[in-house]
Amino acid sequence: MPPLDLLDHPFAAAMVLLGFIAGGTAKGLFGLGMPFVGMPVMVFAIPFPTALALFLVPNFTANGQQMLAGGNFKRNLKRWFWLYAPMLVIVPFAIQFLVRIDQSRSILGLGLVSFVFAVLQMFPVAARIDPRHERWMNPVVGVVSGLLAGVSGLYGPVLIIYLMALRLPKDDFVASLSLMYFLGSFAIYGSLAFASVIDLEVIVVSALGGIIIGAMLIVGQRLRARIDEARYRKLILVLLMVMGADM
Repeated sequence: MPPLDLLDHPFAAAMVLLGFIAGGTAKGLFGLGMPFVGMPVMVFAIPFPTALALFLVPNFTANGQQMLAGGNFKRNLKRWFWLYAPMLVIVPFAIQFLVRIDQSRSILGLGLVSFVFAVLQMFPVAARIDPRHERWMNPVVGVVSGLLAGVSGLYGPVLIIYLMALRLPKDDFVASLSLMYFLGSFAIYGSLAFASVIDLEVIVVSALGGIIIGAMLIVGQRLRARIDEARYRKLILVLLMVMGADM
């Protein structure tokens, strides 16, 4: 992986900073979108795998804070076990493709799924999954998410689609999604480190990004507290459409 050299490339430094600010605000407000919103900004100036690696520290700090904030950590850990367990097993094997293949097609497909789902949800007949089906749906979603992480580094849309279809309240939605992101980060970033995508410079920049995102997280959370459930759901769908179109 080529060095970042952000001090010698002001444009790249600006894009990385802007990506952290945008991603942190989205994460605080929606509980999602940190890499989805931040990475498209960063890849204007740095490689895709490097942009993903820069969210190393923020992924652990931001998701760790949000998964504990709801007060249902133990319940969520048990409820989603059969989702994140297969995902964690598959990701280390699947993500080896990330540093070997052209991501443009896989990202395009992932963006298309996000965009189409968001559009369909705007209609009166929206996807809904009865919680009684979680027992068999959780492993399926975990496997699919793990495979998508291997070809794009981004497994969020599948998890978002699933949790939205379960009609979770907004705070449960954020806490559950953050738990999945937090645990999934161990597999993704461990695999990237093994593939030599993560070095000391990336870790330092990522740590600085964690501070920036931490500040923006507070801003986004305060905004979320003022939004009712119906409007919150619509805003997430709009964000999914934007992310899908951007991919």
